[in-house]
Amino acid sequence: MNYIKINRRFGILTISSVFLLLLAGGVVRSTGSGMGCPDWPKCYNGWFPPTCVCELPSNYQQLYLEKRLKKAEKFSELLMNLGFKKQAILILKDPKLQIPEVFNTTKAWIEYINRLIGVLSGFFSLIFFVTLIKIRKTINISQFIYGVLGFIFMLFNGWLGSIVVATNLFSLLITIHYLLAYAVLLFFILSLHKHHYKYDSLKITKYYGFYLFFVLFSVVQIIYGTQLRAVTDKALEKNILYINNEVNYDFLGNFFKIHWIFAIIMVVLSLIPVFTLYKKINFKEWRWVLSLSIVLGFQYLSGVLNLNLNFPLIAQVSHILFAGLVFAISLYICTSIYKTKKS
Repeated sequence: MNYIKINRRFGILTISSVFLLLLAGGVVRSTGSGMGCPDWPKCYNGWFPPTCVCELPSNYQQLYLEKRLKKAEKFSELLMNLGFKKQAILILKDPKLQIPEVFNTTKAWIEYINRLIGVLSGFFSLIFFVTLIKIRKTINISQFIYGVLGFIFMLFNGWLGSIVVATNLFSLLITIHYLLAYAVLLFFILSLHKHHYKYDSLKITKYYGFYLFFVLFSVVQIIYGTQLRAVTDKALEKNILYINNEVNYDFLGNFFKIHWIFAIIMVVLSLIPVFTLYKKINFKEWRWVLSLSIVLGFQYLSGVLNLNLNFPLIAQVSHILFAGLVFAISLYICTSIYKTKKS
């Protein structure tokens, strides 16, 4: 049995499934289905969502609320023991924590499908990890460490998903849950990446610092994006995001300004190597450079559509997917340059 091939295939499947999770998470967030299943890992205590509220006990709202409160209290106690007293108090005092969830068939199935994709990604990562142990003596030690870290982060993020449900979508935990998905992508890409540039593309090695900066910049932009989304959610709840059919930029504040300025900076910066390296490096390598600018352009466009068209589902999900692609492409180019310089 060729464990090296199996490891690589399931590593790629894991990365693909994480991108699929980002898409599914975007649909869950956009449709407000995060609490479609108020318990975890089951959905209303079943392996499949109920088809009708008639299948649930009459006091189901109170029943699942009590279970959720107990789990939230345990997690808050853990945070206090770890020294995060302020965060623990914020969770316990969050007014949303006391709100019982009303059964909705559509939302239950959307959240359930999201969980199925999560289970699938966990299964892929488990096979990747088992085969990684098998081939540990035949690969670079750094590849092994990155692979192990990717698997650990995958498990931790799966557990954190249950806490997000237990705290009724506490915003800080949603942000951490989202960022950990990028950590999983980071470690799996680093573990699997073998590509380096050919001799006729060595001029791109001068851009190593540029693309390393781009990877870090994309993470900062993702963080600001999650904070901006939390602000826009509040504005939508209060029905003040639009005043006289115009976006209420004053309410969005600095989160929007910084996120918007950073987006323009990233698009402009990405074009520099597109023009400076054109016909100076291998065309196949240059396509990766070009693809980053194209994806950034589409991401910027999807952000504009979100604000001006009241956050349509396609634009919201696309914006999240493009953010993941920007991170992955930047990391791929940066790692390829590093391996070229090293070799």
